[in-house]
Amino acid sequence: MTVISAKISFLLLLIVAADLSGYTQPKPFYKEDFSGGKIPEGWSISKVGNWDPQWIVTNQPYPGSYKYQQQAPPIASSSRGYHLQFQAGYFSDEDVDAWLKKKEYPDGLIISAPINCSGKSSVILKFQETFRWWDYHPADTSGLFVGISTDSIHWQQWDMRREIKENSDMLMPLKEELNISRWAANQPKVYIRFYWKGIQAWYWMVDDIELVEAANKDIGIVRLLSHSETGNQFKQKDTLKLLIRNNGSKTITDNITVTAKMDGNDLAKQMVDAAIHPLKSEEEREVIFAGVDLAVLPVHKLSFKLELPGDETTGNNSLNETISTATAVLGNLSKWEKIDNGILLESGVTRLKILFYQDGIFRIWLSPDGQFTNPAANDIVINDKSEKVNLQISSDMKNIYLSTPACLVKIQKTPLLFSLYNKNGKQLWSEKSPLSFGSRSVQQLVYHPDEYFYGGGMQNGYFSHKDSMILIEKGGGWNNGGRPNPVPFYMSSYGYGALRNTFDAGVYDFSKYMMFSHNENRFDCYYFVGSSLKSVLEQYTKVTGRPFMPARWQLSMGDANCYNKKGTTPDVIKLIADEYIKHDMPRGWILPNDGYGCGYTKLDSTVTELHKRGFYTGLWTENGVEKIATEVGVYGTRLCKLDVAWVGPGYKYALDGCKAAYEGIENNCDGRGFVWSVMGWAGTHRYSVVWTGDQYSSWEYIRFHIPTVIGSGLSAQNCATGDIDAIFGGSAKTYTRDLQWKCFTPVLMTMSGWAKKDKQPWIWGEPYTSINRKYLQLKMRFTPYMYTLMHEANLTGLPAVRGLLLEFPKDSVTWGKLTQYEYLLGTSLLVAPVYKDEEKRDSIYLPDGKWVDYWDGKVYSGKQWLNGYGAPLDKLPLFVKAGSVIPMYPQMNFDGERPLDTLFLDIYPGEGPVRYRLYEDDGISREYKKGVSATTVIDLKGMETIQINGIQGNYKGMLLQRNYTLYVHLGKKPVSVWVNGVKNSHWEYTTAKQGLLTVQCGRWSVNKNVEVQLK
Repeated sequence: MTVISAKISFLLLLIVAADLSGYTQPKPFYKEDFSGGKIPEGWSISKVGNWDPQWIVTNQPYPGSYKYQQQAPPIASSSRGYHLQFQAGYFSDEDVDAWLKKKEYPDGLIISAPINCSGKSSVILKFQETFRWWDYHPADTSGLFVGISTDSIHWQQWDMRREIKENSDMLMPLKEELNISRWAANQPKVYIRFYWKGIQAWYWMVDDIELVEAANKDIGIVRLLSHSETGNQFKQKDTLKLLIRNNGSKTITDNITVTAKMDGNDLAKQMVDAAIHPLKSEEEREVIFAGVDLAVLPVHKLSFKLELPGDETTGNNSLNETISTATAVLGNLSKWEKIDNGILLESGVTRLKILFYQDGIFRIWLSPDGQFTNPAANDIVINDKSEKVNLQISSDMKNIYLSTPACLVKIQKTPLLFSLYNKNGKQLWSEKSPLSFGSRSVQQLVYHPDEYFYGGGMQNGYFSHKDSMILIEKGGGWNNGGRPNPVPFYMSSYGYGALRNTFDAGVYDFSKYMMFSHNENRFDCYYFVGSSLKSVLEQYTKVTGRPFMPARWQLSMGDANCYNKKGTTPDVIKLIADEYIKHDMPRGWILPNDGYGCGYTKLDSTVTELHKRGFYTGLWTENGVEKIATEVGVYGTRLCKLDVAWVGPGYKYALDGCKAAYEGIENNCDGRGFVWSVMGWAGTHRYSVVWTGDQYSSWEYIRFHIPTVIGSGLSAQNCATGDIDAIFGGSAKTYTRDLQWKCFTPVLMTMSGWAKKDKQPWIWGEPYTSINRKYLQLKMRFTPYMYTLMHEANLTGLPAVRGLLLEFPKDSVTWGKLTQYEYLLGTSLLVAPVYKDEEKRDSIYLPDGKWVDYWDGKVYSGKQWLNGYGAPLDKLPLFVKAGSVIPMYPQMNFDGERPLDTLFLDIYPGEGPVRYRLYEDDGISREYKKGVSATTVIDLKGMETIQINGIQGNYKGMLLQRNYTLYVHLGKKPVSVWVNGVKNSHWEYTTAKQGLLTVQCGRWSVNKNVEVQLK
């Protein structure tokens, strides 16, 4: 392929940025705006080097990648929507140095169908573009090339980067014009090519391609040469330099008037003397505005206009552009006024809104140029309706005060500084310096030595962030320190939370510097003030949505592999499903196509046969959910696992993917959505399980997952996990230890096909098979306890897996990392996984209260550490808080195998009265959203009386009668047992577990109270 490079003198290019309207240029004779949503017919994408480039037509943003962990919004072209996009940075990502080592680049070119320019004496190529490029070891022949050819072999091309520096933000599209007349005029076939070449990252977006005939007399603005949109260094005596050009076919001999305004004020008018110095066709000329004071403000709105007598094309005569400094600092208050539910502040051209949505929920929203934008739309925040707020606003000479019954926001006027107080007058935070913005928006707070922080989403290996820094961006691998599901939200032990409403990457520094930044030139933060971390989570999920409510079967064991490569999809029935039955193993669902390029065959019959064996069927999705209506509505699948090859771009892209999969399931059946994904963000918890990625099994793998799951819950990621024993490597012991504790989390899955041995719970033989069965059976029996916790999460945002600090916030031992290897499941169960190759567990902290060893009934006093706790391979350290009721169902291997005709209550009396509320519904449909459910209240009245209150509510399939069996942990045998005033003879007492009373209460109407008295 022959290429003729154009020198700058032949660069017949017009760049006009932003707000150009009113074109009078002749109507285009060719136009492509990609509104069809796919590569246009006749366009071709050629293979470059050793890989196939992936030019795409999309309406989505560039997803972000290595060294640019933020989204670039879709090009704001005239047609908007679908456009042509090349994602070089996503292809190279963190492997950029590996690409360079191989001397390879993520090159890609796309060539248009031939265009007929016959009878056109002059031809102008017009298009709109945005791009961002990285000057990291580029090739010698690198560029973002637009080419013209009449045979698709020999090309005339231009590098569109021109004077655009690397890493430049491009918020508004460049509107380009190339005079291609000498190559295209009167040609029957003309090809256009876009060629990303020799550059490792990041993206190129192109839209609204047109071919038009040139005007005779046409002056236009090329671009502002002196400043870019962001990242500038302003001076008191600065110079604005504007580039104009004659892109008409005739020489201009009339003088050209150039006017300019800055922030609405006129600048000195300039004159281009074309009468004495004519402006030839295609000639460019610079226009200088000197001595301009840009340092006075951090952001300026500029407007330029050209006037030329007889100009045939006036639409390119104006330019409106906003420029900002690399780092601007919020200055003094210049003006303020009350608005609905808040106030509006002004500091120069910068404006801020402080808006209250509830007494304890408010927002600080800063716009550098005064134009409030919300790029996240309502993807993250889905409920921003203001409730009735009791807001009082007052001011004095120094401050403005916004107070509600929950909090007080104080705003210092000079300079503008914010601080927050709770209803008792305690300062929760105060700004150390004013907000800054530019390439990053930063809030710096005052450091408190006794303050602890949580959140940030799934931060592998961590849940308590005091004196550390976390990254709110995808990446870092899948192991300890990785960020598979970050969230721009944190909570403070002082009693507040903060959510940055953005998809741009951030850094949260909880050290003495206390700086919170995101890579965007705006600041938009929701604050939540509560009496506890629980109430903060409730408020956070009120704004971002509650965690999804899983069906009962979704809490059971999942199994994944690919069966359509070496065999066919139905092979999963005899190879796996029948083996679960043979080994008497509890089970819930199967992904039979989990593998790249796996696909499936005979899916409908496979789904039917698996369901007969106690399995629901799901699908691993490599590329998207285009077939979900058929897969769910016709074939009967019920879950989706979204692979990183699809949702790996993360941020909005991944959130949209989760939403599409979740709603795709619910829109095509009467069941509940069930999605597994990585690369989540704030809001993913509404739709999906978040899991930690692909790892190698080891004791370290178990170790770092414990604080990972705890920390995920502290960002409302209620269903969070990793694969049992990882997907690579593995051993009998690590498999069993990992499965044990994950049976005491909401969801769990095992994935085969990547290690030498598969990952089913019987693979390692005895004694491991029996131990694994024991814990999976226990998980099934504990279903009503777990399901009630799912309901609580769906109502309040409170996770099932809880760091001890949620239930014991006044115990300083729970605040930091001392208790990072244990957690509470709800309020009643304390789980301390074994994460070392040993048969004991050290450093188990028991908080306040009495704690009963689940296995032997030994009672421990709280506020003590246990070391050397005996934990042979079949024993997971598990403790029950005295004063607890654990409901259980009959033993079964899959949900629905047996009727729920007996409710077992495992009762651990405490010193005072206890009330437990058991939640139930049909376990599968979405009727619960309409309130179709039932609650059973169990009251413990000291050590002597247990009352099962009549059920409240109803649902389809609810049994009208039920047997009740009680297991009461008592240190003393009772003399007699009475049920509803009648002496009961169906009870026994053993000394097992330090004293266990079993009472068969018999069969009762579920609407009737059942009182058991121990005498």
